[in-house]
Amino acid sequence: MNHPQPGPWFRRGVYSLAAGLVVSSALALYVDGRWPARVPDDAPPLVMADLLEALTAVDSHGQVDLAQLKAHHAALERYVQALARVAPATEPDHFATTDDKLAYWLNALHALVLFDLLDVRGSRANDLGWVWRGWPIGGARLTRAAIVRRYLEASGDARVVLAAFTGTKGRGVLDGAPFDGATLDPQLDDAARRFLRAPRNVRLENDVVHLSSLLHDLEPELLAALPPGRHHLLQVVWAYLPESCDAHPGCVSRGDLDHACGSAFDACPLKWEPVDDELAVTH
Repeated sequence: MNHPQPGPWFRRGVYSLAAGLVVSSALALYVDGRWPARVPDDAPPLVMADLLEALTAVDSHGQVDLAQLKAHHAALERYVQALARVAPATEPDHFATTDDKLAYWLNALHALVLFDLLDVRGSRANDLGWVWRGWPIGGARLTRAAIVRRYLEASGDARVVLAAFTGTKGRGVLDGAPFDGATLDPQLDDAARRFLRAPRNVRLENDVVHLSSLLHDLEPELLAALPPGRHHLLQVVWAYLPESCDAHPGCVSRGDLDHACGSAFDACPLKWEPVDDELAVTH
């Protein structure tokens, strides 16, 4: 008995479906940083002084002076090129400690963001090609989104996410010093303080506390870090607020929060504010 053979339209449909699956799988691997990249023989060594020079373009508010950054473009480019020869993406045991690993990826992320800020033509984070532009790092091609997801968010430490500078005003506030594994813990505390003293991230309106929605996203990790007996997000916020705002006009101090909420943080209403995606740059 002869069975009818599939027509050309059916075969074309099968081929198109197979091709679509292959493309989708390849895109998923690329976005997640699983795409291989050649390790160049002529890449320069990774020298922290190059990143330190580039970071002189950052002011005390975390704003990047693009004119000054352009003057240090050569040092920044050397640091970015050097990332291609360092192999943490393919060698899990490359780092001596977990803090060394986190410091490396924070520095790598910040160098890549600074590099792209020099070529920004718009005013929002999407102009940085956050998801789609991949960079060769130690044998893999990684997007900045993959670095944040795979190496920073995966740490489980909310301070790491608060420290991550993405080029926008509403996320990590960049400092003038690279991260170092030997001093990472106090550096992360400082990064949390910089984030929380920014008026766009914490402000008071009568007895209502306005908080960045990024803190809402990180609430489980922040609460998990509290000592026994404490269970409210504002207790975390209070711990990182300054005693005085004399050096940081517009911020909320511990005394301000105490005055608004009293001793009962549970009774103090919160309002979540959207993250500010405007670029943190001056021209």
